[in-house]
Amino acid sequence: MNVGDEAAIDLELWLTRGALAARRGDLVTSRRIFRALSRLAPTDRRVWIGLARVAESVAERTEALQRAECTTAHLPLPPVLLRTEDVSATTVSVAPSPLPAPVVTATQPAPLPYRSWWWLALLLVILGLLAVWWLTRVSVPETVSVALPTVSAIGPLPTPPTDGAVVAVPAITPSPLPPTPSPVPSPSSAPDARNFGQFVIHENWHIALLRPEDAVIVDGELGTIRASGHVLIVLLAVSNEAPVERALPPNLFAVEDEMGQRYYPLPGTSTDYLEQFGRGMYGDLALEDRFTPQSGLRSVPVLFALPRNRIPLRLWVGDDAWLLR
Repeated sequence: MNVGDEAAIDLELWLTRGALAARRGDLVTSRRIFRALSRLAPTDRRVWIGLARVAESVAERTEALQRAECTTAHLPLPPVLLRTEDVSATTVSVAPSPLPAPVVTATQPAPLPYRSWWWLALLLVILGLLAVWWLTRVSVPETVSVALPTVSAIGPLPTPPTDGAVVAVPAITPSPLPPTPSPVPSPSSAPDARNFGQFVIHENWHIALLRPEDAVIVDGELGTIRASGHVLIVLLAVSNEAPVERALPPNLFAVEDEMGQRYYPLPGTSTDYLEQFGRGMYGDLALEDRFTPQSGLRSVPVLFALPRNRIPLRLWVGDDAWLLR
């Protein structure tokens, strides 16, 4: 790839090529493409998302996530850790533009009463701006909306090993519905729906479903994981902000179908999923793993089983939810 003028490349084409190279397992080519794009289009969040998926080290992945967060929140970008083998030897010469000639305009001093009123109006404007700023700081809700990239996407499922132990998932029998169920609200009128990429804060856990494609339905067997109906795989971005090591509460997550029935994660399947398909590419930590204090963002796959005639509608984290349909 010729690392030249930013306007001379087709950003969408190279983003697609980098993603396709990652999906077919050519991580070296994908990594070089996204590193080059990070120098040509450092303000494009998709470039840093792609680089985080195929990062060669934890430091590179963390840096890509930080830069993606900065580009989303309009914050100053941190310095880029460039690799010498990927840097093209290019020389850019910048000629200083000539400064405009100063224009001196002779003005008569305003009368003293006019100046006094002008300073008073300026002072009132400054006080008003400070009051608005203070009110916005005080009224910030607990859940902040910061769209961060996923560390790894689910992507196409690889062929699982044939010699592994088979994990039998029992058939899911939903509990009977109330005699007179209330009508299920439509997704457009749900007041508790969160936007994709919006984080939910629950007991110092920061959790987000970043994109719609991070929730995938698989019918039948998933390697050694077998279910009688659908298997829903949800890839979540999770950070432990507490000062102690701990694991996620097992019943913190739930999936709701179109009839209002809720289903909880399948025990042990998150660990089995990562052991079959590999950590780093399909998730960093399992739902059963313990997070270090101030862990930073980690991708966690969570698996649910639903009957074949049910459609997942919402993903719940405590009292907050994202619409899946």
